[in-house]
Amino acid sequence: MSSLTGTTNASAGNLGRLRSLDPMLLFVTLALSVFGIVAVYVAGTDDRQAYAANQAIGFVVGLMGAVPLALIDYRFWLRHLKAIYVGVIVMLLAVTVVGAAAGGAQRWIDIGPVQVQPSEFAKLMMVVVLAGYFADRAIGETGPFVKSLGILAIPGVLVFVQPDLGTSLVFGAVFVTMAFIGGAKIWQLAALAGGAIASAFAAIRFGILEEYQVSRLTAFLDPAGSGDVGYQVEQSKMAIGSGGLLGKGLEARTLATGGYLPEDHTDFIFANLAERIGFAGSILLIILFFLLIWRILHIATISRDRFGVLIAVGVGTIFLFHVFVNIGMTMGIMPVTGIPLPFVSYGRSSLVVSVIALGLLQSVAMRSRSDMSKSPRP
Repeated sequence: MSSLTGTTNASAGNLGRLRSLDPMLLFVTLALSVFGIVAVYVAGTDDRQAYAANQAIGFVVGLMGAVPLALIDYRFWLRHLKAIYVGVIVMLLAVTVVGAAAGGAQRWIDIGPVQVQPSEFAKLMMVVVLAGYFADRAIGETGPFVKSLGILAIPGVLVFVQPDLGTSLVFGAVFVTMAFIGGAKIWQLAALAGGAIASAFAAIRFGILEEYQVSRLTAFLDPAGSGDVGYQVEQSKMAIGSGGLLGKGLEARTLATGGYLPEDHTDFIFANLAERIGFAGSILLIILFFLLIWRILHIATISRDRFGVLIAVGVGTIFLFHVFVNIGMTMGIMPVTGIPLPFVSYGRSSLVVSVIALGLLQSVAMRSRSDMSKSPRP
């Protein structure tokens, strides 16, 4: 009888917490996911139904992970940071051993008929690890700051050698933002930025970066002299411009359907969409992303502890970096790094992790509001 009562109380508690979730964040998640399914469907591919179905499956799988993650107290993960970090390393090492290669990169693991990209999951897991590390340490001191760099360095190098330059850059952006919020000093971050710039020049000078990677990084500076990558950028800008104010329509013949816009359902899906839905539709999509970042920052402001704040900041940085770089590269103002547009670019691993990440944020929001409601009023 007591066990039944306990189960009933737990269920009632979960229902009560669900009433405290962030409705705007939930709405934006659903809106962007639907936007992505439609975008993948209308993209210039041969089997649009299969692509859209796979994207929808990715959303459902992500939702199946997001719901329990929202119900679990996010502070639970503080007790398992070492296990999470080991999981990141094991996943990324597995890619180097049994990973599937495609397009000159080895980033995926075949699990039955499904390909999984571990680096996508590693981004979110490293946010949790770094949030836990920064939450109870004086990161402004040299020792903890250097140790945090070491924590990031191992997965960062494993991702870089796949090679996956885009995700490596995401790791860097996440670390800098979380370290700053965590209390790192400006001179520490400035020294880190200087070291990163020097390393980039050295990598180019001594051939550590492949020629195609250098072309991707410099194509926005000189598209005409960057070969295939420059061609992609020029076609992307042409597609965005030809969309006009209202676009040509979802079923119109476009540069993508004509085969002139490479990677039209992944890296350059924004250009594909912009040609079809025009400036007005593109602005609507950008507004949805703005609402997403706003709600994430709102969760950071209401969190009752540093761990929750840092999780929200880390996840928000991932989304902001992805959106800014992806849309920027399609417009020719950012390097072509292969970073997908969250919820919109085709890719089940990316979509699953995006939805799961927002489930984790809902956990922070729900506990924060619950704690505030229990606090005595002045």
